[in-house]
Amino acid sequence: MNTYDLLVVGAGLSGLVAAVRAAELGARVVVFEAGEASKYPANSRYTGGVFHLAFEDIHAPAPQLREAIDAATGGYCPGTLADVLADQGAAAVAWLSEHGAVFGKGGEFPFMSSMLVPFSLREPGFHNHWPDKGADRLLDNLEQQLSNLGGTLLRGHRARRLLLEGGRFSGLQVQVGEAQKRFDGRAVLIADGGFQGNAELVRRYISPRPQDLCVRGAGTGMGDGLLMAEAIGAQLVGLDKFYGHVQCAEAVNDPSLWPYPILDIVASAGIVINAEGQRFCEEGLGGVAMANAIAALEQPLSSFVIMDQKIWEQVGRAYLLPPNPTLLERGAQLYSAPTLEELAAQLNIPGANLEQTVQACNLAVDQGRCDQLQPARSHSSTLLGSEMHKIDQPPYLAMRLSAGITYTMGGIAIDEHCRVLNMQGQTIPGVYAAGAATGGIEGGPRSGYVGGLAKALVFGLRAAQSVIDENAISVAAAEPLTS
Repeated sequence: MNTYDLLVVGAGLSGLVAAVRAAELGARVVVFEAGEASKYPANSRYTGGVFHLAFEDIHAPAPQLREAIDAATGGYCPGTLADVLADQGAAAVAWLSEHGAVFGKGGEFPFMSSMLVPFSLREPGFHNHWPDKGADRLLDNLEQQLSNLGGTLLRGHRARRLLLEGGRFSGLQVQVGEAQKRFDGRAVLIADGGFQGNAELVRRYISPRPQDLCVRGAGTGMGDGLLMAEAIGAQLVGLDKFYGHVQCAEAVNDPSLWPYPILDIVASAGIVINAEGQRFCEEGLGGVAMANAIAALEQPLSSFVIMDQKIWEQVGRAYLLPPNPTLLERGAQLYSAPTLEELAAQLNIPGANLEQTVQACNLAVDQGRCDQLQPARSHSSTLLGSEMHKIDQPPYLAMRLSAGITYTMGGIAIDEHCRVLNMQGQTIPGVYAAGAATGGIEGGPRSGYVGGLAKALVFGLRAAQSVIDENAISVAAAEPLTS
């Protein structure tokens, strides 16, 4: 029998959390995962496992978290959705802990107070940093709990079409190999992540040259759920932004150079220029905003970070998995010259422009008017640094940059109950979405980052409760979530 209370598209964190919660509340649940391997690729399997909200401790008071979300997104995140995150973040982490997650304090910063154990971010580079670490164990644990509750996870099942009857969800068309199967249900949750793995969509919304971006995660997000939702009239929002970091250019083709070290803090201390030797982004907004600006360039591999010896030796050795000396040890090129003119010649950019750009920034630092530069040097609330340093101690240094993309921030519009909205702002009965498949929470003009894991967790739980409450599903005895 292919009839269920809840059909879940995607077996990442958001999908499995929602499936387990709905199953323990009495729903008959099936999860469809396109990946076929037992350890199917997923961003939430490969993650470093930091549960934070806008770089604040997720256990901080709700008003503090709400303020941080507003600051990070510049007010882009709607109040109703920001309230859900701020009010329910701590309770969601507690629920996850009760369901197999093991947390520890992973670093000195408050936002690292809830990191999945065993920690994975201990060595630079991506190779073998995730197997049997906290996130990998968590997904396996959630899958086992789902099975114990009578739910099912079907690998190699790629959702292709949402079916409606009388304007309400009725079923899902799923591709299994060459075959097409239909599964009926009362509700569907789209939780298959973003569209960072779909070059056509990335080209349409994010970058003219997706092949020049460094894909920092699983790269499996194809936007299937987003496209299925669009086909039934769902509203899509914020498709032009993504979460990622500033990487060296060599990381595009060398997996040993990503996801870490990143160049965010170095780029924030120095300046980021284009092929004309001119600034084009607000470095002070942090690495996510800079990565978005780099990706949007006509030639995303044409930008450089400009710095001097003191920035590279001081800032370059700070923070987690610092770029100095790891990037050089792994083959990234650091350009060096005694003068800006000679450095410009190495980079094949106009020397006069570079000298003028550096002089203007140095003067702004001296006079305390960085906010009057064009683009302005505003300050970010992130912990990756936002203070501009003078570039005045030779040798002058540069490194070619790339935009590292982890997941796309835009997607399906939802309300605070995870109900999918149509173009008129009305809900589509029986259709829900959560996690990176949704839009309107992160992104906006500041490329505001709230926290992908927290977003997936909180709204995965929220979606499960909404499905139970709104679809007349018998509720089993289970402890309610409390804030």
